[in-house]
Amino acid sequence: MQRDKCIIRGLLVPVISLMVITHVQANEFDSFLKPLFTQNCTKCHGDKKVKGKVNLKEIQSLEQFMGKPEMIKEMIEVVDAMDMPPEDEPALTDTDRTRLVSSLKDILRASTAGAKKEGSYLRRLNRFQYNNTIRDLFGLNNNVFNIQEKLMTRHDNYILNERVPDTVNVSCLSLRNEGGMKNVDPFPQDLRAEHGFDNQANQLTLSPLLLDSFLKLSVSILESPDFNEGSVAIWNEFFKAPEANDNLLDEIKNRLGPFMRRAFRGPIDQETLDRYSNYGLKKINAGSSFTDAMKKTASAVLSSPKFLFRYGHHSDQKDPFVIASNLSFFLWASGPDDALLKLADEGKLQSQDSIIEAVDYMFKSPKIERFLDTFPSQWMQLENALAATPDPGKARLFSIDKNNPASLQMVLEPLLLFDTVFVENRPVFELISPNFSYRSEFLKTWYESDLKPPSFDASLIIEENKNKDLQRKQLSDKITVAQNDLEALIKPIKDRILKKRRQLAGTQKPIDLMPFAAWEFNGDLKDSIGSLDLKNHGKIKFDGGAAILQGGAYLQSKGLPMDLGAKTLEVWCKVHNIDMRGGGLMGIQGPGDFFDTIVIGERKNRHWISGSNGFARTLDFPDSFPEKNANERLHLAMVYKEDGTTSLYRNGQP
Repeated sequence: MQRDKCIIRGLLVPVISLMVITHVQANEFDSFLKPLFTQNCTKCHGDKKVKGKVNLKEIQSLEQFMGKPEMIKEMIEVVDAMDMPPEDEPALTDTDRTRLVSSLKDILRASTAGAKKEGSYLRRLNRFQYNNTIRDLFGLNNNVFNIQEKLMTRHDNYILNERVPDTVNVSCLSLRNEGGMKNVDPFPQDLRAEHGFDNQANQLTLSPLLLDSFLKLSVSILESPDFNEGSVAIWNEFFKAPEANDNLLDEIKNRLGPFMRRAFRGPIDQETLDRYSNYGLKKINAGSSFTDAMKKTASAVLSSPKFLFRYGHHSDQKDPFVIASNLSFFLWASGPDDALLKLADEGKLQSQDSIIEAVDYMFKSPKIERFLDTFPSQWMQLENALAATPDPGKARLFSIDKNNPASLQMVLEPLLLFDTVFVENRPVFELISPNFSYRSEFLKTWYESDLKPPSFDASLIIEENKNKDLQRKQLSDKITVAQNDLEALIKPIKDRILKKRRQLAGTQKPIDLMPFAAWEFNGDLKDSIGSLDLKNHGKIKFDGGAAILQGGAYLQSKGLPMDLGAKTLEVWCKVHNIDMRGGGLMGIQGPGDFFDTIVIGERKNRHWISGSNGFARTLDFPDSFPEKNANERLHLAMVYKEDGTTSLYRNGQP
């Protein structure tokens, strides 16, 4: 019973307080606000005209006034910013202005005290966030697409230092259409709110056309030639096929679980994990490789609303995973990492102290640079400075180089100022009134000189050009004489060679350059030119125009119908074991042990040689070098000449 009385007493306190506050505000409205409006405002807002659709003359009571909270909010903003009264009207005294703003704020709070709070918005990932999240998920070493919104690229790593160097290497690459992965088309730049930020929920819409762009984008990223083993840090642990295929479904689940937890920024229920895992297994059963199946499954994850959208709290109870996500997207412009997700999972993001510890951890990460890539440029709306186009008549040199206007240098100065205040933890007022600045030689010249070209003596330049023309003529005459002398020496020799060739042409048959036999391995071993089909000895398989020999297998044709003297053996191949000794790649065997073969490692390990009977007709190539990489695509051509010499061409080089 005592507890109930306490509850009733507790409810009475705010009700009585509200009644008292309302009474005080009514007195304030009648004694101060209403007379002030009549004296300073109703001339433009009620008497003869109503500017801005604000009619203060019709408001006769506090109840009427409190019914217009949006108008009260606008009044606070313009009065506090000294935009009202206008310049051509008598100004308010500092005392009246301070009292007016304070009274309006009290009334605004009272008028909205019982209003229902607006629910949290769904927030779609913007371009910065999408790019960074993809990079972090896969461990990519490059941007997914060109981020033109990034106004400053740092070529030095100083963000985690205690001090910014006196000289830094930075540039603005926003006007260059470069960077990003091949065959990946980004979605358009996001709309900016009126204050310059591109992460406002009500601006990040998702039309059907944009949704289609996201679906295509998620596929094109995984199918890009730049998405490979060398560029993806998680390739071996996520995409590489397992050595044993005993239970593929369990293997897929073990890989997808941690990945989806990071992608969806929270715990994954078993049903969702099963659905995506079964999708990947279905692709494998349909004939896809393990790697391709995992790529398609990852694309499906990136197409999910749980990845594309950030969700708010579902109730008054704060969701720790939402807190982790909000912190991460604000400071890192990306999803939370495993450490933040672990803190959320353990319920350690519910207190102010734990959040401060998490922020300290995030500040020590290199990813904090992304905060400096997004916040200051949007806060200062520097894209407007970058897009500035001054009157060419007054600033002709501003855009004399259309691809590199002066604004590319100018936007760097305030961004470096913000970097320094952030890194060195300097007072915030130094953003407004600093005692230092970063300026390139270009900016120093632009700011400090009159930008007038130096004076010159035209007569001296004309005389200098005459001397250069004379020198050019003299050199040209010398070159002509030297060419004539050379022609006199060479012409008799050329005439003798040409005469000899004409004599030989009448007695010798022209050389037939058509191949004698060729095998393209389009699912068979047939000769695509003649009838010299191959027969396999051992197990082989075909894959994309290649025959893969397994476990000592080899291919052999029937005997040649003629003896080939001068010839060329040409083959495209991949060698799985470059350390094999005496591995014959392609050859022709004559009578007995007489044969010519392209061989690796017969005399010297990893070196190519023209293998023959006991090295009797073979010498090492003088410029031979060892193979370094297994499974490298090679184009080899061994040329056997009439005089018995041989030459080997590797990928077109002798």
